[in-house]
Amino acid sequence: MTTQTTIFSLDAIDAALAAAAPSLDEDEQRLAAIVLRLLAAGEPVSIPAAAAVAGMPGPRAEQVLRSWPAVFWDDHGRVTGFWGLALAEMPHRLGHAGTGLGAWCAWDPLFLARVIGDLDVATTDPVTGQAITYHIGDDGATHPGSVLSFLRPDQPWDDNVITTFCHYVLHFTGPATAQQWTATHPGTFVLSLADAAELARRHAARTFGIPSA
Repeated sequence: MTTQTTIFSLDAIDAALAAAAPSLDEDEQRLAAIVLRLLAAGEPVSIPAAAAVAGMPGPRAEQVLRSWPAVFWDDHGRVTGFWGLALAEMPHRLGHAGTGLGAWCAWDPLFLARVIGDLDVATTDPVTGQAITYHIGDDGATHPGSVLSFLRPDQPWDDNVITTFCHYVLHFTGPATAQQWTATHPGTFVLSLADAAELARRHAARTFGIPSA
């Protein structure tokens, strides 16, 4: 793993990610995964629909969903954005089974694919403006040489995840442009795509109960 000034172990980064997320039991893991899978169809997700698929009583599903941070709702009480996935247009664009979606940050597609299936990703190197497109399938993410910026695990990551985390996690065509960007953004460092994918594997297992193999 290459960094700007400080080397952090994957375990340290993973521990920070775990500390910033709710601790879920098996039923809650299943509900979270179901919400993402239903949202991936491209329509807002109602609480009764999520509860039915997850096999959870409606009032319990509503209590859980309303208690979680970083859940976005429409005027009809339906979920439109959830833990890295959005129906709204975002800088990181996803294609899934013919549906256009958005990811909150450059790292999100790596774990979202483990929950909802294959993804086509399109984003932009913020330094050069060069398009970055790649596919995430059963064999992982394929974009040789590309890297991500990431936020130091000793920085505060709170419930307002989009502004305190996602704005610092971007995709770059290679280490040179990433290091140019992190040099002007204190608290960030460069993370290889392989290390980012490993963090995504751990996150999907811990948060959504996805087998890590």
